[in-house]
Amino acid sequence: MAIAGAIAALVVPAHAAEKDEKNEKDEPPPPRTDPVFSAVAWTVAQLVPSPLLVLGSDRAGAGVRWQITPFVYSFGVAEHPVRAFIVDPVARHSGAIELYASPEWACCAPDDRTGWIARAGGRLYLPVIGRGETLSWSLGGSYYRAAGGGGGSIETGAYFLFGTMGLTVTVSPELVQREIITAFNIRYF
Repeated sequence: MAIAGAIAALVVPAHAAEKDEKNEKDEPPPPRTDPVFSAVAWTVAQLVPSPLLVLGSDRAGAGVRWQITPFVYSFGVAEHPVRAFIVDPVARHSGAIELYASPEWACCAPDDRTGWIARAGGRLYLPVIGRGETLSWSLGGSYYRAAGGGGGSIETGAYFLFGTMGLTVTVSPELVQREIITAFNIRYF
């Protein structure tokens, strides 16, 4: 019995090593991307704004929003759970906590003030269906600064199509004539 175990221990690793060498020769190396190309692609993707539907106490309008994510901790992936700026949707929507900054322009500012709003906040993402690739949900809060002052906001969202598309609703009770902003999110990173 002990002899059979010793023979199996010698035979199995040798066979596995032959198989590994054969696979390494048959499979091409994984493709590598140029870091400059990656940086340019990320920058171009960040310039694509998400369209907004702005609802105020007495009017409706439109706007655009961008987002930069300097920090994400993903508890849904094992490899590289901490990420900065470039965050693939799988890491975010399989379960994560993120910090973000978001400049936006929303119409309907009162008294002919500028429509620009700056936000900084955090979000929790949870997968709902298919580890978040089919459907995920978010809950977050932010502080905004706009012409006339600042205040707090709460937000919830649903994301689909591998997390690249989504709908979020941001409620800012003190943001006059722009209390509810619904965004159709388009995010590649």
